[in-house]
Amino acid sequence: MSASWRTVDAILAQGVEDGLFAGGALCVRGAEVEYHAAACGFAELRPRSRAASLQTPWDLASITKVLGTTPLAMRMVAQGRLDLDAPIAARIADAPAGVTAAHCLSHTSGLPPWRALFATLTDQTTWGSPATRQEALRLARSVPVTAAPGECYAYSDLGFMLLCALLEDIGGERLDVLWHREVGAPSGADLRWGWPEAAATEDCPVRGAVIVGQVHDLNTAVLGGVSSHAGLFGPVQEVAAAAAWQLRALHGADEGLSGPVVQRFWQHRAAGSHHLGFDAPTPGIASAGPRWPLDGVGHTGFTGGSVWIAPSQKIVAAFCSNRVHPAVEGGAVPGATGPKTVAFKRFRPRLFTAIVEALEAEGRWT
Repeated sequence: MSASWRTVDAILAQGVEDGLFAGGALCVRGAEVEYHAAACGFAELRPRSRAASLQTPWDLASITKVLGTTPLAMRMVAQGRLDLDAPIAARIADAPAGVTAAHCLSHTSGLPPWRALFATLTDQTTWGSPATRQEALRLARSVPVTAAPGECYAYSDLGFMLLCALLEDIGGERLDVLWHREVGAPSGADLRWGWPEAAATEDCPVRGAVIVGQVHDLNTAVLGGVSSHAGLFGPVQEVAAAAAWQLRALHGADEGLSGPVVQRFWQHRAAGSHHLGFDAPTPGIASAGPRWPLDGVGHTGFTGGSVWIAPSQKIVAAFCSNRVHPAVEGGAVPGATGPKTVAFKRFRPRLFTAIVEALEAEGRWT
């Protein structure tokens, strides 16, 4: 191992030592070949102690948006089944007027970021049932928009839940079934909707236990662990592999994903920083750090992950952690912050900058 990769691994280990996350793992690869992978710390601190490894599956949280929902939408666009610019209300009558799939993917639907839908559906024995899924998605659609679709940017899980209803209506099956057929099988990436023995997340006050193998996000839990905004799990090398499938398609590989459609999604411009699904590396605040190219795309997850793709350099870098274990600073509410959260947000750019420097040292970054 080169000195540059040892520096990357030392930064990862320092994150554990500083208490920013219990355990973490990273994978850096090209479109075809893996360059470096490492893991350290703990998959679980309590109620039992388990070390993290490269085989540890992680709750990917909102990374589901770009490795689950976005490529499924890409496939449906290529098949002519999804019109990104058609009003969703044309298919689902109670959807907010004027909102399109493109609005949901670019977070310009006008819907607010979040609502505690799980607090309305309190009978946990029904979570995941078809009736509860339908009611949760109906509740998401009933939230009024706060801005005209397309005019303003507001990162919104509710917009993605609207997209969930649309994709399931088009596909005629639940999202996980559609994903396995349209994305999981052709990509070959081993990601799953829930995974026993995954890295532990929060000691959840709503469910009364440390969550292991079930989704951390409560609105997704109501949906049975399957939603368009969260729900996927996977080891870090599989996370990177799922992203690399999209990267290869962009560069012309024929593996079941259309390169021109990937390009359309990755280059779409709207009112905010997001393309269609993927985010852009906003200068000064991107989790990928200041060295990541501006044509890059990526995403983060509330549980502590990031995946970033550099299209021109043909690089994927994935980082997973369980920063929410065993407790979430400020509670599991979007926007909650505190000293540990601030320090974690500073950590990720430092890690990804060291990754770029290690790639440069090997002549893999130009």
